[in-house]
Amino acid sequence: MTTINKILVIGAGIAGPAVCYWLRRFGFSPILIEKFANIRKGGQGLDLRGVTIDLVKRMGIYEKICNMRTQIEFGRYMDAGDNILHEEKGERFGFRQDEEVEILRGDLIEILIGALECVPCHFNQLIDKIEQNDDNVKVHFKDGRIEHYDLVIGADGMHSTTRRMVFDKDEYKLINLGAYFSVFSIPNYLNLNHTEVQCEANQKLISITSDKNPKMAEVAFMFRAQNVLNNICDKKEQQKFLRDTFQDFGWEASKILELMSDSDDFYFDSVTQVKMKSWTKGRVALLGDAGYCASPLSGQGNNLALVGAYILAGELKKADGNYTRAFNRYNELLHSFVEANQKLGVWVSESFLVPDEVSKEVAEERSNKILQEVKIVSNMISLPEYE
Repeated sequence: MTTINKILVIGAGIAGPAVCYWLRRFGFSPILIEKFANIRKGGQGLDLRGVTIDLVKRMGIYEKICNMRTQIEFGRYMDAGDNILHEEKGERFGFRQDEEVEILRGDLIEILIGALECVPCHFNQLIDKIEQNDDNVKVHFKDGRIEHYDLVIGADGMHSTTRRMVFDKDEYKLINLGAYFSVFSIPNYLNLNHTEVQCEANQKLISITSDKNPKMAEVAFMFRAQNVLNNICDKKEQQKFLRDTFQDFGWEASKILELMSDSDDFYFDSVTQVKMKSWTKGRVALLGDAGYCASPLSGQGNNLALVGAYILAGELKKADGNYTRAFNRYNELLHSFVEANQKLGVWVSESFLVPDEVSKEVAEERSNKILQEVKIVSNMISLPEYE
């Protein structure tokens, strides 16, 4: 069996740096590349739950995560008349308990990359083509370079270029759950103080949060739509779609949409799941959202990424160079965990964005149910020992 050592990891989000950490720790030589010029700061809050807490403790970064965690003290559901329907303490409002924490996406990536030792990380790296044979993977870069690797791991998100280049169209499905979401920053004109407020009605939801920076707030829009956005990658079309959808919503919608134009971190996407029977093909493996996105509404994407990264790297170590055996075990060990989290994603998507205005009773019942379900799903896998 050919020795496996030089591994290209594509994507410096959550999954990419995490698998590089474990690969390096287990004796491999990963190389991390990212298509963008730098890491996007801020971003939405991500929850670390269940078995993932044990993983980040093993990585020695749990304390750093706690030091940079969000510090939301209160969460409130409001009606269109700005009346409080339901209020909870911040951790419970985010469906967290015990040692579980929330941290901004950009902060978590910064911590993960900071934990990498002797792992090259290159930005502005675009790939034209991936070819593989019995001996290696041949990667063609946009700048004309051709490099050879023992394995390639695609950790490049829901819209994965790696998946599109390596897997046939009948080997994966993108399941749109019928909703869209958008996240961006605006001035904290409501003067919120470590508080998140939400207003939900007519299959639409707006959330406004202000945490560590009292001058700024993060806004999230979620909604169902009868119409399909034709060009989901066009920012002007995305913002027009939001304005058209929320023009009659009321509450703070008009003011937020007015401030949206000046935001420098606008993000928009559909609520979509990635379904695949196998996340590996030849010498290429998919990791995280690239292979098994559970939908942003599940709150479990980064947990799936971190668990998947550990198992993929660990099985490569355990297989001692037999990547075929390692890839088979990776698929086998992770599938039930992925399926459970994807079912949660569908259920949460159906639980939110209700047809009418949310009542106090609906908000309380939903909160209790989600807290219960998330705890079960987050612990539905036993982590193998590889050291």
